[in-house]
Amino acid sequence: MQAMLNAGEASIDRTIRAMEAQGLWEDTLMVYISDNDNGAPQSGYGSNAPLQGYKAQLWEGGVRVPAFMYSSNPDILVRRGRTACYVHISDWYETLVSVAGGWGAYTNATGRLRPNHVDSIDQWEFLNGTTDECPRTELLVHIDPVYRVAGYIRGEFKVLFGNQNIHGSCEKDYFYPLDESGVDWSMVHLYNIMEDPSERVDLRDLYPELVEELRAAIAGYLHVQEPLQCLLSRVEIAYPSIEV
Repeated sequence: MQAMLNAGEASIDRTIRAMEAQGLWEDTLMVYISDNDNGAPQSGYGSNAPLQGYKAQLWEGGVRVPAFMYSSNPDILVRRGRTACYVHISDWYETLVSVAGGWGAYTNATGRLRPNHVDSIDQWEFLNGTTDECPRTELLVHIDPVYRVAGYIRGEFKVLFGNQNIHGSCEKDYFYPLDESGVDWSMVHLYNIMEDPSERVDLRDLYPELVEELRAAIAGYLHVQEPLQCLLSRVEIAYPSIEV
């Protein structure tokens, strides 16, 4: 693990030095985002403590990751410090478009319009200090019809459905339905992840109405999805819209 960290730091250092040599560093905004945590404890990759869980699970240890933005130029990045607001990985799409000048600049440069149905929130005004209001107050954590688990966050609360500690693999030729049968609704946990990030105190019995509201939010996503096929044998089958 230490060797991986050292290699990562060395790579970032080389990138910064190269940009400085080209006179680009003062005009650069650097964004660092981690992958979703390490593997299972028995793999020897480390620990997510005090968070519960690890990679491929919906506990906070499997989905909460460190990230930061940096610029040596105060005209680019005004706000400094930490935040407890939610930033989903998909939000970087709209956010970085905004940093680069917005969709208007994109259209002027390419002649193309903003794609429809972009599931992303522009966080730039918040991250740069123009507003103190958190742009994102809820998010779908994940829906996995193979393990039949799902998770959703709204405000300080996070709901988890299904057996979060199940292990297994999907079958190559089977299409897993992304509908309400794809989630085990019989097992449920509810946590206040602001006060209890380790997800130790289950609040499902105290807030049954909230549990049902979050269940309905997950179901809303399930009604617009296509079945999932695992372990596709060829890239062009998994991604039919690209050339390989």
